[in-house]
Amino acid sequence: MTTARLFIIVKILLAIILIGIISAIILIIYLFKGDIKARVPGYIKNEYNLNKYEIEDRPVYVIEPKDGVTCNLVILYVHGGSYVADLEKEHWKTCGDIVNQLGCKIIIPDYPLTPKYNYKDTTKMMEALYKKIIEKIDVANFVVIGDSAGGGLALALLEKMGEEDINLPNQTILISPWLDVRLKNPQISEIEDKDPKLNKSALQLAGENYAGKDGINSYLVNPIDGPLEKIKNLSIFTGTYDILYPDIKLLQEKAEQVGTKINVYETEGATHIWLLYKYKDKKNDPIVQEPYKQMIELLKNN
Repeated sequence: MTTARLFIIVKILLAIILIGIISAIILIIYLFKGDIKARVPGYIKNEYNLNKYEIEDRPVYVIEPKDGVTCNLVILYVHGGSYVADLEKEHWKTCGDIVNQLGCKIIIPDYPLTPKYNYKDTTKMMEALYKKIIEKIDVANFVVIGDSAGGGLALALLEKMGEEDINLPNQTILISPWLDVRLKNPQISEIEDKDPKLNKSALQLAGENYAGKDGINSYLVNPIDGPLEKIKNLSIFTGTYDILYPDIKLLQEKAEQVGTKINVYETEGATHIWLLYKYKDKKNDPIVQEPYKQMIELLKNN
């Protein structure tokens, strides 16, 4: 047996094992944990003004500077996690950092997750929240940010709002958005080996659970297929070593065909949601800091 063939067999076996582990995790979550809800870190409660309310029986958190807001900007932050995982410490730290730098208010929904829920439940909650927000604020001061699955969810939501002629935010920023849970773009295979964070098979499994019985081809699950005509001021931050990168480029092409401009900020060699890991071992790494500064400038100039 050749070394190359042995390598392929080992890779296939590892993928099968990983799929089995992911399946087991999802089953355990479903059977034993039930309705997953986020836990707020203690430091968030201590360092910020924290409020909580509910939409469609789901928690929504609002964090503000301890001394009160100093700008009119209101951000809706939609977290990632493959529609399976809830808010992680990187999400809280990113939101806290933005609050510290801008003095703004950030709204963080704890939306329904698969496998107990699917895209219909999640979209229903997010649509109700979105409409509640824009009833109370000037959309000129409103920004939506989403990362990974949260980026896909955010874009799908705005596409739906656009179809319903509901006011859209003044600006939208997506970080490594998951735009197509089917992961059918052939260019993904060219990047797979470079992406240490995501596994295509595991993602597809999570996506199928999120789609439920009838949603696998819905644009609410795959916003790459959604109506882009009314989307405005959309910026995407992506890395070339992210298996979701090819779909971001495809989305940009589709948007141009209908006259919508998407600003894509590419970082060579960056992996999935690398901007959210600047708190670990990359505090002074330009691959993180430079695009992060660009994002903050976009928010300051809103």
